[in-house]
Amino acid sequence: MIENSMNTPNKLTILRTCLIPVFIVLYLVPAIPYNNYFAAAVFAIASFTDFLDGYLARKNNLITNFGKFLDPLADKLLVNSALLCFLIVPDNPVPHWVVFIIIARDFIINGFRLVASDNGVVIAADFWGKAKTFVQMIMVIFVILDIDNDIVYVITLVLIYTSAVLTVASLIDCFISNIHVLTSKTPDSAQNENLLVSKLKEKGLTITFAESCTGGLLAATLINVPGSSDVIKRSAVTYCNESKMDILNVSKQTIDEYTEVSKQAAKEMALGAYEWAGADIAVSVTGIAGPDGGTDDKPVGLVYIGIYYNGNVEAYKYNFDGNRRAVRTQAVSEAIKLAIKAL
Repeated sequence: MIENSMNTPNKLTILRTCLIPVFIVLYLVPAIPYNNYFAAAVFAIASFTDFLDGYLARKNNLITNFGKFLDPLADKLLVNSALLCFLIVPDNPVPHWVVFIIIARDFIINGFRLVASDNGVVIAADFWGKAKTFVQMIMVIFVILDIDNDIVYVITLVLIYTSAVLTVASLIDCFISNIHVLTSKTPDSAQNENLLVSKLKEKGLTITFAESCTGGLLAATLINVPGSSDVIKRSAVTYCNESKMDILNVSKQTIDEYTEVSKQAAKEMALGAYEWAGADIAVSVTGIAGPDGGTDDKPVGLVYIGIYYNGNVEAYKYNFDGNRRAVRTQAVSEAIKLAIKAL
């Protein structure tokens, strides 16, 4: 449900998207007094929301599927709309070939990420990509301001060509770091399950699950893989709070203070499963699959996944969309990915 995804980071992303047409009008209508200064201010505010929404999402574990979709789209629309405006505004210092390189790079990376996604690989932004975006945004602001000063003009040119160099460097780095994506076969739906079992066997490790809202679906999914009996130890479906406390030693204080659907409960569930089963890695899932049971603070689709491995325990927050079956299926998929990542 879209309304379940309307947290603060996603609202900031929507704001950034809405500011794009405002910026375009201000920049392309010279009849507006001081239009370039207003346009630069709007672009700077929109650029700042790019930093702020990512910071808040990571800090507060508010990463959602809606945000994953809209945030990179809003970034590209913001920067590319400015670049396209540069092709229209006369006496602009940005060469057309620089505009072409930056926009073409985005198309290429998007296609590359699509192929990677089909292979179960997520290509996250790295140093070169973040540096490229930062320099591009500063460059756009300098170009829009168009300050008549020799020093500022030189700085603007340096930013323009630095943006071009970082754009090419980030593209090359992305290909080199993920070249295996292009050479691997398209996976079937069980790739991640197979990969997890394979990694566990390779390392000689065992795994256990403590499931609430998924009701055993996580364990059942891994059991679909031949040979999984070598790596799966005891697994528990702790749907009610009593079972969480009796089997997994989740404290009543945690449930009373934070509820059973919380980061704290997910972490205690993972640690409890590890101690109960004697496995090497433990995965817990607790959430609200719907269609009922959601609140404003804890909407339907809210899921916490806990991971215990090698002495460390952590929990991650998700807001999944869709019906009960979709929420449970997405939770299982993400839990398997987290286990693979932990290994």
